[in-house]
Amino acid sequence: MRHTLSFAALGMLTCAIGGGEADGRGFGGFRGGSFSSNFGASRSGSFDRSGFDSFSASRSSSFSGSRSASYGGWDRSSSFSGSRSGSAYAGAGRSAGSSSYDRSWSGSRGGSVDVAGERGYAAGPRGAVASGSRDVTATGPGGRTYSGSREGGVAVGPYGRTVGGGTGSWAASGPRGVAAGGWQSAFAGKGHFSTDFGLAHYSSFGAAGVSHTTAFRSYGDVGAQCAFVRNSFGYYSAFRAGWYAAHPGAWTATGWVAGAAWTAATWPAITSFCSIPVTPISYDFGNNVVIQDNSVNVNGQEVGTPEQFAEQATTIADQGQKADATPDQEWKALGVFALVQSDATTSSNVFQLAVNKDGVIRGNYYDGLLDTTTPVYGSVDKKSQRAAWTIGKKNDRVFEAGVENLTKDDAPVLVHIGKDKTQQWMLVRVQQQKDGN
Repeated sequence: MRHTLSFAALGMLTCAIGGGEADGRGFGGFRGGSFSSNFGASRSGSFDRSGFDSFSASRSSSFSGSRSASYGGWDRSSSFSGSRSGSAYAGAGRSAGSSSYDRSWSGSRGGSVDVAGERGYAAGPRGAVASGSRDVTATGPGGRTYSGSREGGVAVGPYGRTVGGGTGSWAASGPRGVAAGGWQSAFAGKGHFSTDFGLAHYSSFGAAGVSHTTAFRSYGDVGAQCAFVRNSFGYYSAFRAGWYAAHPGAWTATGWVAGAAWTAATWPAITSFCSIPVTPISYDFGNNVVIQDNSVNVNGQEVGTPEQFAEQATTIADQGQKADATPDQEWKALGVFALVQSDATTSSNVFQLAVNKDGVIRGNYYDGLLDTTTPVYGSVDKKSQRAAWTIGKKNDRVFEAGVENLTKDDAPVLVHIGKDKTQQWMLVRVQQQKDGN
């Protein structure tokens, strides 16, 4: 129908310009055409209801056809073919499905187009994931070619957490040479901690914005945000016996009793345990520690550039990575913290931290959305009282907070992305619920 309307509009415009009649005789009119096609399809499925609903099904189809037409002495013909297939399952509160397609067109003048793609999804009680890909190849009558591909995905977890991204590339050739390009993107919703730590289940972090920045936040704003985060926190079962059994790669101190990882440390206990000077040094980023105009100011005194400050944090974290610290040493829990960005009120990103007498930091980063955990490595610089750590042993992402701040209910934290970018986030202490739920 779209082609018919296009031909009609073109005929009327040509008649108006050339003085032809509205019935098309001045242009030649539509002289003839033909169309043929073949379709085939098959379906299969099953349904069972025994205590709960379940359903599975599959479908496939194929088609082919040809078109030919003569228009004003210009003969044109084309052919097309394709196939589709898909399957789906649902039951016990879960569902999944996938589909694929392949389509081709070719014309009498040598042009052709091939398009293929796949889609899939899965959904369960705690969230859903979806992904897809598409590949296109086109060849024109004059030998020009174009090819492109793209793929992407999205995941939605508890409390509406979302994270996703996509990649794409293309290439074209013609009389003037070859051109190529590509793109990649990532997004997060409702404050999801989206990172590119180099681990497979993370997406991009800090892809845009100022290279180094801190921002002042009032105690009232911080307190209100922390209350929302704690009220929406959904991972109180973590860092307990059952959770460790389900996550055998998680770090834990030998001999800790049940729930010990959740214990909140006090400043006097930390100073005695780690032999740190009693007088605390607070690192309230955005308040008494400010990054501005390519300088870092601590309590009104310039201490260096943001790049130097980031390098110092990396050194502190690296010392902890290299330290010979085993789980059977004596460890004091610093507690469990939800990690949030900006004014987010929910979090599925959790740090569990502990320190030994030498100031070495160990613990876990738990991604509640994907139910995965990665060991944490870092240390405390006892002189400056700066604590810095990494997720895994990659130094391209370094987290930094004052160790005294880590004994409070909330702690500003800097995330150094290499030495060229720094962002200010927040750690919200989460206490284990009394009923253990």
